[in-house]
Amino acid sequence: MTNISQKARGRILFFVIATIAITFGSGFGIVWMQQQISRTAKRSQQVESQFAETVRKLRYLDERIATMHQPVVLQGKVAGTLRPSLDNQIVWVRESDGPSGRAYAISEAYEASMDLAFLDLNTQR
Repeated sequence: MTNISQKARGRILFFVIATIAITFGSGFGIVWMQQQISRTAKRSQQVESQFAETVRKLRYLDERIATMHQPVVLQGKVAGTLRPSLDNQIVWVRESDGPSGRAYAISEAYEASMDLAFLDLNTQR
């Protein structure tokens, strides 16, 4: 057994040193990955809590919007300014173009609106 050649001793020493280096490197790599996992988990927890807070605020705002659009609330806002129309009352509406370019009141009974979906482009006037 003592007749191991110098070349074989060198290879054995190299494999022992390489095994020790790989073991230490892997250990440090595992510790580093655990730290990264821990940091990522903490950050994910912070983002989830921020998300939950945002969802809570949105639900509160949705609830407020829904409450403000209840017919009873809307009637209460205009209670002193609106009144039912009378049977003999005539209401005139002026023709006006809205921001979309559509005419909301038509001055003549058979006039086409400004919406292109209702225009017949094949007819000539």
